[in-house]
Parts: sequence; C-alpha cells; structure tokens
Amino acid sequence: MHYDLPQIIEQIAVHLRVAPDQIELAPIRHGTLERNNVWRLTAMGQSYLLKQHLIPRPIGAAAFTPFQVESSVLSTLHPDNPDLPEAGYYVPRIYWQSESALCLLLEWCGDTTLDALAQDTSTEALKPITQNAVRAFCQLEDRFAKCAGDLMPYIYPLDYPEFLRRTLQSLLDRGRKTMDYLAWMTGGPMRASQAATIDQTWERVSDRLHRAPPTLGCLDYNARNVVVDGDTPTFIDFASIGWDWGERRLVQSLNSLGAHRLGGNFVTLLDRGVVGEYARQVVSRRAGCSETEIAAQGDYHHLLFYLSIVYRLMQATAQPEDDESKSLLKAWGDAKPRFQRALNLLADANLSDDADATQIREFIAEFRDASGENGS
Repeated sequence: MHYDLPQIIEQIAVHLRVAPDQIELAPIRHGTLERNNVWRLTAMGQSYLLKQHLIPRPIGAAAFTPFQVESSVLSTLHPDNPDLPEAGYYVPRIYWQSESALCLLLEWCGDTTLDALAQDTSTEALKPITQNAVRAFCQLEDRFAKCAGDLMPYIYPLDYPEFLRRTLQSLLDRGRKTMDYLAWMTGGPMRASQAATIDQTWERVSDRLHRAPPTLGCLDYNARNVVVDGDTPTFIDFASIGWDWGERRLVQSLNSLGAHRLGGNFVTLLDRGVVGEYARQVVSRRAGCSETEIAAQGDYHHLLFYLSIVYRLMQATAQPEDDESKSLLKAWGDAKPRFQRALNLLADANLSDDADATQIREFIAEFRDASGENGS
C-alpha cells in the first residue's frame, strides 16, 4: 500500500525547513527493476533515502510491524546511540520517521550497491571495499551481540533451534542431491566408490555445520543490501532480525547475483584472503572458536550456496513453464552461462585448507572437466 506521497513530502519539507517544491524524488533502480517503495530524495543539494514500508501489520506471529522493527533496530545500532559511543558503525542514520505513513528518511550512504559494483568492477579492484565490508560485517555482528537484550522484543518469533536445523538439513540434502546430478555430466551415474567417499565427507560437513552456533542479525542479507560510498560500505534493510549463521550471512552478502541486469552473472568477492581475514575478525570477537573452524564454515556455506543455485537452475530449465522457473529466468537471464559460472565457482574456489571442502570441490571439478563445461 502507498500513502499520499505529496503529503509525506510536505511533512519532510517542514522537518528539513525547506519548501515542498525544493524537494525532488527519484526512484531507486536495481538493474532493469524499479523499486516501488524507495526513492532518492534531494533537498538543497543534500541527498537522503526515503523508504516506505508496504506492509502495515506485523508479519505472522511478530509483535511489531516491519517499520517498527527497522526503525528500532537502526536507532539501537547507529553510533549516535549514547549507550554505544564507538564510531565506525555501518548502518544509516534516521533523520525523520512517520509511523502513520510507515516512512523512514535515512542517511544517503552511497550511489551504488556492492552487487552492482561486483558486476562492473574487477574483484581485485574491489579488494579495499571487500576488506572494509568484512570488518563492518563483523562489527555489526558484535554490535548485535551487545544489543541483544534491547533488540530481543523485535526478533522474529521462531523456534530457532528447530527452524535452523530444518533449514540447514534442507540445504544439505539439496546439495548432496545436486552432486548426484552433476555426476551425470560425465555420461553416467556416480561410481559406487565416489558415492561412498562423498557420503562420508558429507556426513562430517553436516555434523560440523549443525554444531556451529548461530548469531543475531538481519534476516535479509544479500549484496544489494550493502551500499557503497567510496571505500565505505553501509549495511541496510533491518526490517526483520533473528538468528542465523554468520558465515551464511557473509557468503550471501559478498556474492553478487547480478539479477535483472543485462549480461549479469554470479560474482564472488570471497577468496582465501578474505575468508581468512573474516576468521581472524570473528575469533577476536566470538569466544570458543578457531580461525580454522570459522574458515571451514565459510567454505561449507559457500559450497551449499552455489550447489543450491545449480539445483535451482537445473530445476528451472527442466520445468520452464513453472511460475517459479519463469520468475527465476526472468531475473537471471540465460541459464547456460549462469550454470557454467556457478559450476566454476564451486570447482575453483579456494577458500580454506579444509580437507572435506577440498574433497567436494575436487569431485565437482572432475565432473565439470569430464563434460567440458568449463566456460567462464
């Protein structure tokens, strides 16, 4: 639902002490997709982000609306909070808000997103931004941990141990099934000896992933929700918060899907150095973990992320008339280059020294190379 934008502009004009005709609005675009609830608002040469929440009621069993969650979370996390005086926290400042109109006027934190930059810029050139994003990501996780008591009422209500167990098991089952599908690229099913080795490896990986502790953070994490100004990243979109694995959040935040972009494809900003830096940051903040284990967890989630993507692409090409397949292919475009890129990112990534992750990648590389599917 949309409230009367002219009336909202009048209220903002009063707050900013300008005339309404001195305010300009421009819609935000993600590639060919134009967002219908966020705008760049400019007044007297100063830019802001105007965001209007479209859901006026709490979702499911939540006690608060998405607007109430986001406004409260941002107010708690921002360094202007007198209870958290440390600077350097990468979330936008709230300048004005209206609960009746479900609107937030936020700090303008950059003209582009990490997703868009990854599509247009080499990963090497993006290294300074990627390193800053890792540091900001870890600081954000640390801030969530420190503010957990204040944020508790806004956490989306779920039986998180059971929900995360089922979510992870679904990803693991899908990933293992995808390995069987990929084996057919060699011209036949997986050999019994290969299947036995992969099953043993998969069991160890599954056990370690299930035992990893989740962390508190946002529940909508992707590279489009990281806005960049120069070398400074800002994390946005906190309309829903809850528990998930930090490594899963990191993987999805630092992998660009390039959806709704002509010629877009998958791009990962993760490499061994980035994952190693993340592991060092985490160990300095999170008790009871080792750099080796954190790096392995990141490696595992990266594998599951792209195995899930491969599964979805195969499903979409096998059932192109399905509504979900149509939506996916509309966003991603030609499935063949997408499949090849995902396969290469699975086979060639070198994110940790973990033997089980290496074993899985070697099998994927074997399947790919036997089929000749090694295009870039």
